[in-house]
Amino acid sequence: MQMENNMRILVLGGYGFIGSHICQQLKAEGHTIGIVDCYHQYYTFPSWEYYPVLSQRKEIAQTDKEYIGQIENLQFLEQAFEDFKPDRVIHVATYPNARMVKRNVLDATNNMVTATAYILDLCVKHKVDKIVYASSSMVYGEFNGGIPDENVVPKPNTLYGSYKRQGELMCKIWHREQDLNYIIMRPSALYGTRDTITRVISQLLKNVLTTGKMTVQGPDNKLDFSNVLDVAKYFSLAATNEVTNETFNCTRGNGRKIIDAADIIQDKLGFGEIVTKPHDDFYPNRDTLNSDKAKTMFNFNPTIDIEEGIPNYINWFLGQPFYFENLDINPKVVLGTKI
Repeated sequence: MQMENNMRILVLGGYGFIGSHICQQLKAEGHTIGIVDCYHQYYTFPSWEYYPVLSQRKEIAQTDKEYIGQIENLQFLEQAFEDFKPDRVIHVATYPNARMVKRNVLDATNNMVTATAYILDLCVKHKVDKIVYASSSMVYGEFNGGIPDENVVPKPNTLYGSYKRQGELMCKIWHREQDLNYIIMRPSALYGTRDTITRVISQLLKNVLTTGKMTVQGPDNKLDFSNVLDVAKYFSLAATNEVTNETFNCTRGNGRKIIDAADIIQDKLGFGEIVTKPHDDFYPNRDTLNSDKAKTMFNFNPTIDIEEGIPNYINWFLGQPFYFENLDINPKVVLGTKI
């Protein structure tokens, strides 16, 4: 697999959770990085959490050039592409989860569908070699009890999943009609350092620290938990090698029960009651994804299991003063606690 050196890579959403880690990986490999970002808090991120986390993300991203604005603004995007002149583009600018999309349908449509069309068109206009598009395992819809590979026909059953699937189809249409090369990446159940409290593991941790309890909806439900460092490596490989016009499940490839994650948190903290409730039907039942194709074609095997990744995340969380200043954290736990 041939790798390109010292490329100009424009990362849309480069100060986001996954985007900042992708930029960190690319900079470590010697590439020139441009970031497009809007500093969007969305509706659930309190300022006391969002801006300190954003500051850390900016620190690790180490961009060579930044462009601050909305991807829904075509004129702004045009100026960013014209100024930076990217060789390749990574598009990870998106709403972070399905519930946010449900509550902000029109804005999410512009962000996830209309803006993606703008970006694809600009890639053609500015002769970008390849775009790497961040899709999601949510495009599959229900897949508990099976291990879907990339040949399984997606059947999304949420707006979030359907918008991600629309983005995939647009990548393929722009390739067929405009000769734009693409890579589609489907991560699953991301977690890791410098995340806001929006995903499964971060919510479990916050709840046990503030209430002494973790509520697991669907104790037998599984997710293919994927550490952000492994997924960032996948995206870096997708952007910098010569593989084109393929779709990849970029996950750990090992579905784990959500209650397993709660058990790890409980064990590491030394306290916490686990409460189980029925599955939340808003979310599709999911499990393991077959990621053999990505592991083979990128010659990369993710190494971070939740037994390692969750304690690393807990240690990061417990080192952040803003959580102790703004959350009613159990007095047994003090700032800087290491587990």
